[in-house]
Amino acid sequence: MNKLLFNLVLINFLVIYTASAQLAVTVNISYPAPAYLSDWNNSRAGLITVILNSAGQQETGLVKFRTELQNSSGGLIAFSNNSTARTYTIRSGANTFTLDKALQLENLRFENGVIAHKIQTTGKLPSDTYTLCIQLLDGANEAVLTRVPVCRQFTQINYQLPFLLTPNDKAWLDANIAQSVITFRWSSLVPMSKEPVIYRLQVFEVLDNQLPVQALRSNQPILETDVRGTTQYFWRPQLSFKDTNGHVFIWTVQTLDAKGMPVSSADENNQGRSEPRVFGVCNKLNREKTGTGEDCETGRKL
Repeated sequence: MNKLLFNLVLINFLVIYTASAQLAVTVNISYPAPAYLSDWNNSRAGLITVILNSAGQQETGLVKFRTELQNSSGGLIAFSNNSTARTYTIRSGANTFTLDKALQLENLRFENGVIAHKIQTTGKLPSDTYTLCIQLLDGANEAVLTRVPVCRQFTQINYQLPFLLTPNDKAWLDANIAQSVITFRWSSLVPMSKEPVIYRLQVFEVLDNQLPVQALRSNQPILETDVRGTTQYFWRPQLSFKDTNGHVFIWTVQTLDAKGMPVSSADENNQGRSEPRVFGVCNKLNREKTGTGEDCETGRKL
């Protein structure tokens, strides 16, 4: 419960009254807001509270939510269609609604085609700060019940992807050790996600006369595994590293959310992949014969 209260940050508590002082509306949105708009149907995302003070008058009523979604500069992104908005019954006292009841994604009219396309293809808003504004309408005749909208800012986070730690970039590993195990380590996603994340480790072998980036783009990974709950993996390769020229590899980690989709980062073209690193595996005995590592390090460049 304490964690829930911590996540549901009530920003600038605001109460709006009608002329007859019968209605009060409050809105809270968690920080950060859920990445997927489909998750706004969960009370952990936030709640709308409509308080009807009947004062001995009508104890129930029909209402609609009129909704606007704005960008960080106040520009209009989308607005609801009042005539097709859902109608809800409220009763005397406090009535709570999850945020999706006001957002009504299927009922929004988009002014921004880029964001509309983003939502259609990913189910998420691009990372930014937004404002959600809500007014109550009479469910029967669409008359405005709250003259001033209740507006709340919310943030969709850009995550900092993990940094690849070991093997070090452009480092040669001893084949005698690598034959048994190669340890991969990377940093965590920043900030930490509320939901569990999946780290998809991929390792590609760089073939002769091939650049590492070419191997990353065109070769099939020789290792691909999903890692949960930790930021390291011990690989026991079924490869022979005893040949003189050594082997060169490029590796990366793709960070996926709980739905198996890439997390949002500053550069969404990378699809949640950390900047790759290159390493080699060299037969140490061959290197020691020359004392310079020529047999390995001049045979295969990193």
